[in-house]
Amino acid sequence: MNGSIFIFLVCAICSPFFEALMNITDKYVISSRVRKPMSYAVVEGAVNLILGVMLALCLDWSVVTLRVMLYPAIAGVIFGAQYYIYYHLLAKEDVSTVVGLIYLYPVIVALLSFFFLGEKFSLITYGGITLILVGGLMLSLKGGSFKGGAGLGYMAAMILMVALFEFIMKLATTELPVLHGLAIMLICIGLTLELALFHKETRNGVPAEFKNLKWVLLGQNLALAGMATLYFAMAGLPATIVSTIAATQPLAVLFLEKLSHSFGIKMCSDERLLSKLIPVSIMVCGIIMLCEII
Repeated sequence: MNGSIFIFLVCAICSPFFEALMNITDKYVISSRVRKPMSYAVVEGAVNLILGVMLALCLDWSVVTLRVMLYPAIAGVIFGAQYYIYYHLLAKEDVSTVVGLIYLYPVIVALLSFFFLGEKFSLITYGGITLILVGGLMLSLKGGSFKGGAGLGYMAAMILMVALFEFIMKLATTELPVLHGLAIMLICIGLTLELALFHKETRNGVPAEFKNLKWVLLGQNLALAGMATLYFAMAGLPATIVSTIAATQPLAVLFLEKLSHSFGIKMCSDERLLSKLIPVSIMVCGIIMLCEII
């Protein structure tokens, strides 16, 4: 194997691992370190805002119009809003269940691409959608809090937000350089999270959550590592191969969740591996079948 290809392949494999490690870290922090998740989100928003401004100051904006800035701005608002739901779900559910069900979003992205971008469905596409839905249904039946209407509603909102974010970013990358879009998105994520300061109880809890700043920075570094390795892999490998490998993130989360137990860190209420491995594997197979269009 060519050396450069091997490096690209390693990056492609590392990307979902970094993302999964971020999910596991988030679960640990929200369950064990954070007193008020929404106050913690405000601290995370401040970090995103600072990073976005720093990146923006390093870029040339002379040829960028306000119109092309709209898509990443909307994507950032959606991504910021989903933090509130994400932390709420992590506080109540197993991270493998949450991340597994989030991966229902490719179905919505595929449907949006079909209706708004004119992309056609093949027989494989229909098969992939079916597998994702079947796996998602099996996994949702394992989730304790999802049996209630409120928990299921939060999860549905989370899936929809992730799908809209993915779809809008797909539009944004056609008109704006990646770094410019990233800067706008980070700033809008930060501003959206800072809106929680209008809630008095959340505002009062912010000073206490600054002690968790190191965990915020760890999560941001893992997220950036996942993004950087993904973009690097995309530069040297076909997008379908990278997307296929990236689809294994739910399996990586499940593996890390089980691994944490061997170190005495309890991450989940349902410790039976097979009960989650089967539906997650079915969903991953369906996602891989959809990789050509998402």
